[in-house]
Amino acid sequence: MPPFTHVPCTGPSDAVAERIAQMAEFLPESLWLVDVASRQVIYANPAYEKVWGASRESLYQDRHDWLHQVHPEEQQRLRDAIRRRPHGGLDIRFRILTEREEVRWLHMKSFAIGDGPRPHTIGGIAFDVSDVLAAEARAHHLTHFDGLTGLPNRNQFREQLVEALRHAERRQSQAALLCLGLDGFQNVNENLGYRIGDAALAQLAQRLRRDLRGGDLLGRLGGDLFGLLLTDEGGLDISQAARRLIDLTATSLEVEGSDVYLGASLGIAVYPSDGTSADQLLYRAETALHDAKQHGGGTFRFFEAAANERLRSRQQTEQALRLAVQENQFVLHYQPKVSCNNGTIIGAEALIRWQHPQHGLISPAEFIQAMEESGQVVAVGRWVMHQACLQASRWHARGLGPFSVAVNLSARQLREGNLVQQVRQVLEETGLAARWLELELTESMLMEDVEETIATLGELRALGVRLSVDDFGTGYSSLSYLKRFPLDAVKVDRSFVQDIVADPNDVSITRAVITMAHALQMKVIAEGVETEAQLALLIANRCDEIQGYYFSRPVPAEEMEIMLENGKTIPEDLIHPRERKRTLLLVDDEENILSAMKRLLRKEGYDIRIASGGEEGLKLLAEHPVDVIISDQRMPGMTGVEFLRRAKVLHPESIRIVLSGYTELQSVTSAINEGAIYKFLTKPWDDEQLKEHIAEAFHQKELADENRRLSSAVQLANRELESANGRLQQLLEEREQRINRNETALDVLHEVLEILPWPLLGVDDEGIIVTMNGQAENLLGSQGGLLGEPLDSVLPPATCDLLLRQGVKETPLQLRERTFLARSHSLGLASAGRGLAITLMPTSPS
Repeated sequence: MPPFTHVPCTGPSDAVAERIAQMAEFLPESLWLVDVASRQVIYANPAYEKVWGASRESLYQDRHDWLHQVHPEEQQRLRDAIRRRPHGGLDIRFRILTEREEVRWLHMKSFAIGDGPRPHTIGGIAFDVSDVLAAEARAHHLTHFDGLTGLPNRNQFREQLVEALRHAERRQSQAALLCLGLDGFQNVNENLGYRIGDAALAQLAQRLRRDLRGGDLLGRLGGDLFGLLLTDEGGLDISQAARRLIDLTATSLEVEGSDVYLGASLGIAVYPSDGTSADQLLYRAETALHDAKQHGGGTFRFFEAAANERLRSRQQTEQALRLAVQENQFVLHYQPKVSCNNGTIIGAEALIRWQHPQHGLISPAEFIQAMEESGQVVAVGRWVMHQACLQASRWHARGLGPFSVAVNLSARQLREGNLVQQVRQVLEETGLAARWLELELTESMLMEDVEETIATLGELRALGVRLSVDDFGTGYSSLSYLKRFPLDAVKVDRSFVQDIVADPNDVSITRAVITMAHALQMKVIAEGVETEAQLALLIANRCDEIQGYYFSRPVPAEEMEIMLENGKTIPEDLIHPRERKRTLLLVDDEENILSAMKRLLRKEGYDIRIASGGEEGLKLLAEHPVDVIISDQRMPGMTGVEFLRRAKVLHPESIRIVLSGYTELQSVTSAINEGAIYKFLTKPWDDEQLKEHIAEAFHQKELADENRRLSSAVQLANRELESANGRLQQLLEEREQRINRNETALDVLHEVLEILPWPLLGVDDEGIIVTMNGQAENLLGSQGGLLGEPLDSVLPPATCDLLLRQGVKETPLQLRERTFLARSHSLGLASAGRGLAITLMPTSPS
C-alpha cells in the first residue's frame, strides 16, 4: 500500500484527508496521485486496475506504466500533451488496448495540488467513456439515418442533395430527382402485419441500393417514400431508369416464407429545368408523385404546372380547414338509429359537416381525407366527441332519453390521440354516462396492429363505452380475429342493404352477419335503409337496429330534438304485423292455369296474388309478405326451380311448391334436397288433394312462424340478460376496486400514523380506544392491549371529560412525569368515521 493511506490522523485536516482517501477507495473512476519531489505514484485507488486493466503495484514502481496500455496509435499524441502540461490541466480522450485486444476509450484529466507556482502533488483521474461515445455515435446515426433500412433519412438525404446539386452546377450537368412511393402499401400492413411490412421495406431498400450507380443517391424520405438522385455521369435516360425502378419494385419479395408484392409510382423533377434548389426539387418531385398516384399508380410522371396547381389546391383546402378549426365552422348533424324490436329512436350517429362561409354546407366526403392527411383529424375528432356527448347529455336532462350517441373514430385518433384518456376527459366534462357513448371503428382500423387495438378497446370497454365496427363486410377482418375484439355491435354496410331485396348474395351475406353477430353476443345495425321492403326484410331476419333515409336523413340537432319530442317511430304494422289473411302467390306463364286455380281456391279465404313469371314473382315478393308460393316449372326466362331457389334465399320463411306437368327429375330433386322446394305436385291436379296440400303448407308456415317468434323472444331475453349481467359484473368490479383502494388507503394511513412523532389515539363516540400509533404504545406501555378499553383508563378522567363531553379542543395534562398538550380533532367531517382523534403534544422534554 502507498504511504498516503498510512498517514496518522493527528488533527482536523488529517481527518478530512483520511475521509477523502476512504471515499476514493469506492470511486468507479481511476484516481492516482504523484509526488512531485520523488516523482513517484503515492496513491492509486482500486478502480485503476478495472479501468486500465493493469496492476497498481506496477504503477507504484513506474509512474509511466499506464502508458503501456495506451493504443500504439495514440501514444505519441498523449506524450506530447503531457509534455505541454507537466503540472496538470490535461483534458484528453484516447484509446487503450486491453489484454484481450479490445479497444476502449478513456477520458483523462490531471490537476495540481498545492499552493504557489510549483505544486507538491499531481493528481489524475480517468474514466471509461466507450459507452458514452458509442451512444453518441448511435444518436448521430439515428439523427441522420433511417433505423429500419439504414438509408439516409430525409434530413441527411437533403444535405447530400444540396452538395450533389453544387457539384452539378460546377460541372453544368443535369440531374433528376425521383420520389418513389409505394402503391397501396397499407394493404400489406393490414393483411400481413406490420412486421412483414417493415421487413419488405428493408428488403426493397437493399434492392434499390444495389441498383444505384456510383454517383447516384438514395434515401428514405419517410413511411413508404424513397428519394433517388440520378446524375448524368455515364449518361442519363430518366424514363428508362423510372421504368426499371417500377419493374424492380414490382418483383415479388420473399419475407418469412411469404411472397410479398409491391407496386410503385414515381414523381420526377429535373435539375435545373424544374428547379435549382434542393427544397424546390423535392417539392416538385413529390407533386409529380401525387399526380402519378392520381392516375392509378404503377406509373411515373414528370413535374407539370397543372399537377402543381392540383397540389396547391389541396394545400389550400388544408389551410382552409385549419381556419375552420380556429373559427369553429363545423356543425354536427344527427342520423337516428331505430330499434327493430319496438320501432323507437334509441340513438343517433353524430356526423360532421363543414359550414363554409362562402360555399355553404360541405359533406365530409370532400374534406375528411385532407383532414386525415394533415393530422387535424385528431383535434377535430375530439371536438366532435365532446359536442355529441354534450348534446346527448342535454337531451337526457330534458327527459328525451335514454338515448345513445355514436361517434366515428379515425385511424389517427386510435393510434395517436391518447384515446382512452381523451374519452375519459370528455365524459367527465359533459357529464354523460359512458354507456350512452358508442365509438364506431372500421374493419381496416381494427386489423392495424391487432394486439395494440385489442388492448385499447379493452380499456375503452372498461370505461363502459360501447364499441361497434362500421362498414362490416367491406374490410379484411376474419372471424378468428373478430371474436377477439371486445365489440358490442356490427354495422352491415349500405352496399349490401341496397340490393338486399333483389340480390340473393346480398341477403345471404346480411343474414350470415346477423347470425354470426348474435352468436358472438353482438347487436346488428343496418345502415343505408331506404325502402320499406328493405326494412321488412331486415326485421324478418332479426336485425336489431336500422338507420337510413327511410326513417330520416342526417338532420341538425334542432330537428333531431323535434323527432325525439314527438316520439317518431317506425310504423307499428312493420314491427308487429297485424293479423292478415293467409297469402298465396301463384306463378305461371299460362293465364288459363292461373284463372282455374283462383276459381278453385277463392272460397278458402286466401289472399291470392298472381305473377306471370319469375321476375314478376320476385318483385311481388319484395312488395308483399307471402306465406305459400306455387310455381310452374317451365316458364320463359327463369324456370320454376330457379325462381324458388332465389325466393328461398330472399324469403326463406316462405313455403315453396312446384306444380307442373313437366318433370325434370334431376333439378327438382336437387331443389328438394337443398330445401328450395317443399313439395312437387303434378298437372293435371286433383282439386281436393291440391287444396289439402296447400292447407298443410299454410299450417307448416304458421308453425315455423311461431317457432321463429319464440326463438326471437328467447334470444332477445338472453341478450338483455347478458347485458344486465355485464352491468352487474361492472358494478361488482367497481365495488372491488373501491374496496382495494380503501384498503390501500388504510395501509398508507397506518404507515403515516406510525411516522408521526407524537402519540396519537383514536376513540369512538363512546370514548372507547379503537386505534393508536407506536408513539402512544411506547408512552402508555400498552403494546396494543388497550384497544377496546375506555379512554379514561389511560388518561386522567378530568381530561377525558373535557375532551369527550365538554368539547374542549386543547387541554394540558401530566402523564408519566411529563407535560403534554392534548388536542382533539373531530372525525366524520369528510368521511364515514365518528369519534375523536387525540394527539398528545409534548411541552416538556422527556
